[in-house]
Amino acid sequence: MTTEILTKTEYQINKAFESHDIPLLEKETLFVLNNLAINLSDVYSRVFNYVKPMRVKLRTEPQFLFSDKYLSSLKKVLSFSERIFSERIEPVELKLTFDSWFYEITNQGSLVYDYNPDILVNISDAADQLGVSRTMMYKYMDRGLEVVGEKGSQKIPRFILDAWKNPAYALQMQWIYQVKRERNQTIEQKIESINRQIDEFEREYRGTFHHLFGRLSSEDIDGMSEAVDIQDWKVLEEEKQRLLERLNG
Repeated sequence: MTTEILTKTEYQINKAFESHDIPLLEKETLFVLNNLAINLSDVYSRVFNYVKPMRVKLRTEPQFLFSDKYLSSLKKVLSFSERIFSERIEPVELKLTFDSWFYEITNQGSLVYDYNPDILVNISDAADQLGVSRTMMYKYMDRGLEVVGEKGSQKIPRFILDAWKNPAYALQMQWIYQVKRERNQTIEQKIESINRQIDEFEREYRGTFHHLFGRLSSEDIDGMSEAVDIQDWKVLEEEKQRLLERLNG
């Protein structure tokens, strides 16, 4: 994206925001979305063969579109389209920022990533890289660790494995995974899936989350050796409560 196009796009975004022009803001949002997808596969060709938004339906509630948070996030993604040509930005930061933004601003659709085979590792090698068993790898995958390919031949991008070791990145991946999965599940199915994951944690740690960790802050948990597991568990408990309130409300 040239500086001239970047400037014009930002001008159109500001214009749409100030005049509460939903069609114009939607048009500019789709342009920013598709442009970054193209640029990612261009600049990071060693990682992505292509990045493709599929069946996109944007959120159009005025209170969401014309919030300062939406405007700020849209301009942040727009700036990435320019910065990635001149700055060294890690692929995981770009991908998770893009994914999080996409699933916040859409009601339907997905981002499809086709990876360079050279950066993919099989489940056994991934388990060795993380220092865990294959059984634990499948648990991680069920919680949100990204995998590609069909069952029986699944593989994981190497940079995603590195990111999973970071509790903040792991939580972000889990949120993205949950949003993607929720789009294809009923509330009952979501609760059932969450209960299965919670049961595994309760068997492993021999107690409930509330009893074992309920009084700990996120900062306390981050300092523990099992931080990724415990934060995952906390997110599941919070999501279960929200779903039960929706089901009963």
